[in-house]
Amino acid sequence: MIKDFLKGLVFGSVVGGSAGLLLAPQSGNDTRRKLQQNLEEAAATQEDLNQSIENFSASLKRTQSLVTQLVPDLQDSLKKDIEAFQFQAEPRINRIKKQAEVLQEHLDIPETTNRSTKD
Repeated sequence: MIKDFLKGLVFGSVVGGSAGLLLAPQSGNDTRRKLQQNLEEAAATQEDLNQSIENFSASLKRTQSLVTQLVPDLQDSLKKDIEAFQFQAEPRINRIKKQAEVLQEHLDIPETTNRSTKD
């Protein structure tokens, strides 16, 4: 039984190999040449990708450096602007509150007089 299996394996290998050689669309040299070109293109693409990654990494580092320099300055500037706005707005807000109180007093007076005339 094992002898039959081995005979079949050898026979199948010989027939398959022969058919592959006879029916192959290209010669072995052409196939190897194409395979070599594809490998060279893949290697070049990988080199380009590696270079792009290095460039991106360098750009990212420069951006991080700029951000760490600019953010504190921006925060200080915003803090000063907010303080200046509060300094200018506080007296105005107080005047508006006083005017609102005066208006409220004027509005309250007619209501009490209207109530007393209705009673």
